[in-house]
Amino acid sequence: MRRGSYRGGVQGYVVEERLGRGGMGVVELAVAPDGTRVALKRIAVTGSAAAQREARTRLRREAEVLGRLDHPGVVTLLDVVVDGDDLVLVMPWLRGGSLADRVAQGGPLPASEVEGLADHLLGALAAAHRAGVVHRDVKPSNVLFDDEGRPYLTDFGVATARDATAGLTTTGGTVGTPAFLAPEQARGETVGPAADVFALGATLRWAATGVGPWGDGRTDVVLWRASRGRLTRPPRHLPASLRALLDATLDPRPERRPSAAALRGGADGTAVRPTAARRPPAAALGRWRRPMLAAGSVLAAGVVVVGGLTVGRGEGGADDDTVEVDPTTTTACVALRYRPCGAAAAPGTDGRRCIGERVDLNDDPADGCEAVPDGLADGTVLEDELSANLVPADDVDTYALDVDDGFQVLCDGRITLTLTAPPATTMRLVLRDPDDEVRGEAVSADGLPGELVFRERDCGGDEGGTYAVTVSLVAGSAPSAEDYTLTESGSL
Repeated sequence: MRRGSYRGGVQGYVVEERLGRGGMGVVELAVAPDGTRVALKRIAVTGSAAAQREARTRLRREAEVLGRLDHPGVVTLLDVVVDGDDLVLVMPWLRGGSLADRVAQGGPLPASEVEGLADHLLGALAAAHRAGVVHRDVKPSNVLFDDEGRPYLTDFGVATARDATAGLTTTGGTVGTPAFLAPEQARGETVGPAADVFALGATLRWAATGVGPWGDGRTDVVLWRASRGRLTRPPRHLPASLRALLDATLDPRPERRPSAAALRGGADGTAVRPTAARRPPAAALGRWRRPMLAAGSVLAAGVVVVGGLTVGRGEGGADDDTVEVDPTTTTACVALRYRPCGAAAAPGTDGRRCIGERVDLNDDPADGCEAVPDGLADGTVLEDELSANLVPADDVDTYALDVDDGFQVLCDGRITLTLTAPPATTMRLVLRDPDDEVRGEAVSADGLPGELVFRERDCGGDEGGTYAVTVSLVAGSAPSAEDYTLTESGSL
């Protein structure tokens, strides 16, 4: 931990502006001695001696946590400075703002962007959990972006490590933000990695919809809902793959939530195990730098990783009995949405999500992803009769109808299109002419056919050409994996 001038001096940091204020301190933009801009998280240690000890403990904890995490999705700790009664963490300045800022300014993110965000942050969270770290306050304002749009997980100030947990909170106290708390955390219970998985799921749901899993309202009301697990399901308009991820992460029961590593596609288990590994004393924090997190620092500490076991070497140089299992090799069963413990993955899934182009339309994990797209390409020519389905539910099928306008003595030419939707489903049929003008619509509901009759407008004119026929699900209707039928008859 370095001591030096905070505002000026050869090794000082020059503050340019305040970026914000959090629950524990002020964040400022500053210029480092090498001319780069950095973010300073500064905590003024004031109050009673006990309060000062608590603040220093929190900051020292954050320094230790960030110093041991080496992942591209976790904000790097660059330096720790003591400035009188203040403690300051120095981190890279991320110009892209926070996830909270993005949604506040532009509304909910596209589902594809949320899924990409999930993939990156689950990796960061898995790395933290493998290091024995529980964040305890994952939320949109703690997800930051660099100027290229890459996301990072930040603010481990309330994190707990498996080997240093005493003295930060009172018994039964609740740490975190109510809108994103796991039920067990809202009740003040001891929390583990599963609480972070829930909080990340809540953050992703908020990013996709603008609403958290406990809804909106006063803080006490939201906390009450959270403590009782009064969860609402993800909206149906979200893609099935994203809804499956949210369902898994937001399970009210922590034992049923998959680990971050399992959701990321890695080992099923990342359970935190007690460790006998030694950590450096607080006085050594000033020597922690990013390069020391590489292989060189591991060898220097006398630690060798062989066959999934971490073997520590005693201070005298002789091998001692200190052995810990690398958490990445843990094989404890974790029930996934489509693969209960001891069972095979449900049809059409890899246990976590649908595979190929399959979709879970009935929201029943037992039969897996039962819906398979029909495979017909848009623009398929409609002749006589065909069968197809609307999978996924937001699919819109488009067909080409070639119309020849022949001579009709009685000017009574007409073309009839008939759509028959499967039971319990309502679908719409629309016909557009070559100028994209709608020439007719029909609706089919619950297996009853809908008929569209197209008559020529001008007996002497030529209305031939390629018409577009579309079939779509009526808003609010239940989707179906069953086929509809579409027939065409008649002529102009």
